[in-house]
Amino acid sequence: MNLISESLGLTTIVGGWLLFTLVVVWALKTAPWYKIDSDKGAQHILLAASVIVFLVWQFGASLDNGITFHFLLMALMTLMFGPQFAVLGMLLALIGVTIQAGLGWLGFGVNAVLMGVVPIAVTWLMYRLGAKFLAANFFVYIFYNGFLSAAVGVVISLSLAAVVLSVNEVYSYQVLEQSFIVYIPLMATPEGFVNGMILAALIVLKPNWIATFHDRTYINGK
Repeated sequence: MNLISESLGLTTIVGGWLLFTLVVVWALKTAPWYKIDSDKGAQHILLAASVIVFLVWQFGASLDNGITFHFLLMALMTLMFGPQFAVLGMLLALIGVTIQAGLGWLGFGVNAVLMGVVPIAVTWLMYRLGAKFLAANFFVYIFYNGFLSAAVGVVISLSLAAVVLSVNEVYSYQVLEQSFIVYIPLMATPEGFVNGMILAALIVLKPNWIATFHDRTYINGK
């Protein structure tokens, strides 16, 4: 969902920018830069993934005031690169979307939080919980981390977007209930399916591209 700056109140705009700035500072300080410093291939993969996210975010079913339903792909980005690089890759994609779609820079922070930070945080939290409490095997990794975390992430992200729209009086709750909230559960299945299928394909074809997947943990001896 892409929120146009003119639709948002000052508190939402400032709060979005402050939160996103803190997240970016954290990502820059804690990112495992050694993994890409001397690896041109890894740099190219991250850049290519960001471009793909940018392209995917260009398409979707649009409502008035700039609200758009589209795939997020943040679960895939998080599992491929870890949360820090997922945030930075999302940042590059959103810069392109903001320029291309003319969303306005004032709303950049809240868009980044809703479309990127929230689903990334959900995916990473579920990944850590799954690693601690669930059996470590290939199918658990794909269905739990790929399908389920993507589905949960998009539902939470869209639900928070509905709250933002309501608080900023972009739509009344009655309108949101009829034309926005009702579609939120319907987005869970396709988001989970797309992230999970791409993740499964990459594990088969390019397992070294998935930072959170290790043969010795999920395949060997299972």
